[in-house]
Amino acid sequence: MTPKAPAATADVPVQAGFNPWQKWRILFLANACSLLGNYTQNLALPLWVLSVTGSYTATGITFAVGTLPVVLCAPIAGRIVDRYDRLHVFITCEVLSALLVLILVVGVRAENLAVVYVISALLKAVGSASVPAVQAMLKERLSAEEARPVIAKFEVVFGATMSLGPLIGAALSTGIGIEAALWVNLASFVVSGLLAMLLRPSAAKIKKSRLARSGDDRPQTRLEPVRLRSIAPQLRRVALAEASYFLFLGSEVVIALAVFQQTLGVAAAAVYQTLTGIGWIVGSYLVVRRFNRQPLIIWMGAVVSIVAAVALVLSGRSWSWAAVVVVGILGGAGNVMIAGAATVVYQALTSNDAIGRVFALRRAMLNLLMTASYVAIPFIGDLTNHPAPVLLVAGALNLITTTLLLLPHYRASMDGKSD
Repeated sequence: MTPKAPAATADVPVQAGFNPWQKWRILFLANACSLLGNYTQNLALPLWVLSVTGSYTATGITFAVGTLPVVLCAPIAGRIVDRYDRLHVFITCEVLSALLVLILVVGVRAENLAVVYVISALLKAVGSASVPAVQAMLKERLSAEEARPVIAKFEVVFGATMSLGPLIGAALSTGIGIEAALWVNLASFVVSGLLAMLLRPSAAKIKKSRLARSGDDRPQTRLEPVRLRSIAPQLRRVALAEASYFLFLGSEVVIALAVFQQTLGVAAAAVYQTLTGIGWIVGSYLVVRRFNRQPLIIWMGAVVSIVAAVALVLSGRSWSWAAVVVVGILGGAGNVMIAGAATVVYQALTSNDAIGRVFALRRAMLNLLMTASYVAIPFIGDLTNHPAPVLLVAGALNLITTTLLLLPHYRASMDGKSD
């Protein structure tokens, strides 16, 4: 997945003389616009499919076509990000996405499900390159000291868009129509691309261009392969711990939505989803941004997640609405403590030449594991007729796995030693 780097950002020149706007703030705004548009459309489109067809199968296909392209396109998307200029890749992806949404508007007007499915899949395929391109640009532009708090800010905006996007999409779809949500997504891609055009080339890109002009650097024709045996031990353990969470607890949202909808109604399910985003923001700001012990943060995230599962099991009692708040906020906080801290480790221990492929493969792996969790955990819950206790057992297995992977090596991490 990634070769061990000798230092966190040793292979990336520092952006000397670049102000924070050129380093990351413009990219932050561009990424926020793109994410908000995505989440506005992500819920509105499946709901439109359900209203048009009345078929849960057709609606499920809409979700499925959003997962498979991320997995299938990861290898080529990562190579594109590592071979070509990351800023140009990101801008190209935003422009292509805007054009694809325009075609999607036409397909929706015609109520052509085939067009809707194909364009939705292509949007996710393009996104499989734009997401690692953002991470690669952060690697190029930030020093090791700057990376962690900036990554936490990016996680905060992810939580905010995850909370607000579905609400905006549902409101637009109900009040105006599905096309309104699609136009908002199209506009978000256009604004994101225009903002990214304001960014100057990174110091790494400037250095490479100067070498090329002087004749000291030949154009890169072949990327060095990313070998499994060269993975840094700490990154290997963190990657496995993160994978364990998505395998065992990736379906937490599905189970919680089903439980709250059955016990309290649709309103509780909607409130829970919003609170999950709030929990993500709180975890990003109060934990990921402030503390620098990533393995311990990931383990704490596993503990917080199992507490949320316990609250879900007990939610049938008289405190059901309080459980919605507890499960939503703790579930979101536990998620970002694991994913956000893992991102910091990936950034620190991945070389600049391989970061695009690494983040693309990471995203593909987590999507695949989360899909398996979506199917397996609810299926076992249906068989036993006790979905919440099944989720609690899965959370316990995740905590045991995370403990075995990370805690025995925590002292070495505190001492700053490489193992």
